[in-house]
Amino acid sequence: MEKNKKQIVAVIIVLFLLFPMIYLFVKSSSTNQTDAEQATVNSAATTDILTLEAEVAANPNYTNLINLSMAYINSNKPGKSIDHLRKAIGLNPKSAVAYNNLGVAHIMLMQYKEGIEACTKALEIDPEFQLAKNNLKWGMDEKEKVMTIINSQDRFPEKDRNNAFYIEYGLNYFKIGDYSKSIEIWNKAFDLDNKSTIALNNIGTAFMMKNQINDAIAVFNQCIKIDENNQLAKNNLKWAMGEKEKLKK
Repeated sequence: MEKNKKQIVAVIIVLFLLFPMIYLFVKSSSTNQTDAEQATVNSAATTDILTLEAEVAANPNYTNLINLSMAYINSNKPGKSIDHLRKAIGLNPKSAVAYNNLGVAHIMLMQYKEGIEACTKALEIDPEFQLAKNNLKWGMDEKEKVMTIINSQDRFPEKDRNNAFYIEYGLNYFKIGDYSKSIEIWNKAFDLDNKSTIALNNIGTAFMMKNQINDAIAVFNQCIKIDENNQLAKNNLKWAMGEKEKLKK
């Protein structure tokens, strides 16, 4: 069983959290404006994503990457924005806006550790960036809510813990960025039900967050072996293989 646990590797669950306010970065044509001055809020996401994707494909510069990433966020697809925001940061490491928007994407995905870290970085670059301050508070408040739930779950009698409990329990540790703990907990869920593709997908996601890509690939394959029609596992395997290819470059 211990050997099997070690073979449980990575899969991705994309967690989308809908909020009444969507944070949108509007790029100004003026190069003299600060990031803070260029950041605004827009509740109506009307940007043509297909057009922006074509612009990024033709010219993946900082502005195009930022615009596309925020169109994804405004369309409640924050997971698709993260890679573009990281590329934007690579082109402009001093962009408080890019870090702020990265923080928003992670918080929307309930990845509070990464969200807090990104917003904190935005404020290190621009201490007066009020939007980043708001988002940092948002992330910290959400994390505190999860911590309260975890404290209660930690005290829950072990004899009453079932597969569903462990799935939720592990997810809460995942939200606060304790991926090793979430893997440990989801393995307990898998012990109770060795056909649980939910547990496997979650374990894989946590491995991916830990950059243990080979482990993730193994888990995705194990999940597909249990359920050959599991589209989530197939998508996750494709994701992991793509990340592995990037490392070769």
